[in-house]
Amino acid sequence: NLVGKENLFKQLEKAIISRCHISLGYVKDNVEKAYTKVEPYKLMNHKGIWYLAAKDNDKLKTFTFSRIERVHLLETHFVDSPQIDKMLIEEDGIWFNEHKKKIVLNIAKEVAVYFKRRDLIANQVIEKEHEDGTLTVSALFGHPNQILPIVRYWIPHIHIISPEDLQQALDRELADYLKLGNIGLKWLFLITIA
Repeated sequence: NLVGKENLFKQLEKAIISRCHISLGYVKDNVEKAYTKVEPYKLMNHKGIWYLAAKDNDKLKTFTFSRIERVHLLETHFVDSPQIDKMLIEEDGIWFNEHKKKIVLNIAKEVAVYFKRRDLIANQVIEKEHEDGTLTVSALFGHPNQILPIVRYWIPHIHIISPEDLQQALDRELADYLKLGNIGLKWLFLITIA
């Protein structure tokens, strides 16, 4: 929804087309941070949310459009980076990172058909179809939040083989969640008998 921010969107489009540096205000956790001399590359819609892909201090970042408060076009211009243009074309999402990590997953036979039908994980590769119907799937990811929501969605039919620390972090998160659930169940039980 761009209502009320149409002019801001047009300013960003203009800056992208003219390869003009911008300064912007970005609100995160109710605090506005000022960014200066940012190189805007692309406005992109990912799963219904608009983002600005821009280079800040030699690092490609994504800014959630709804959190951008102000934009000023500067008089200086920048030269396109073919590497960034290539990354923006090839990336299947909003998680940009030049140093991607590889994840290897075991997919249960009960859901293997869905992973074979289409890529459910960005950049997924089916490494092996096992005789028991399970799959070994790999993908490259730039940030854990690019992959963990998908893994959580498919629990208990998916398991992270590597990196092991990512599976361990997920296990801790689930254990904490279950502890919260037990506390909630105890309170519900106490309220019910009261």
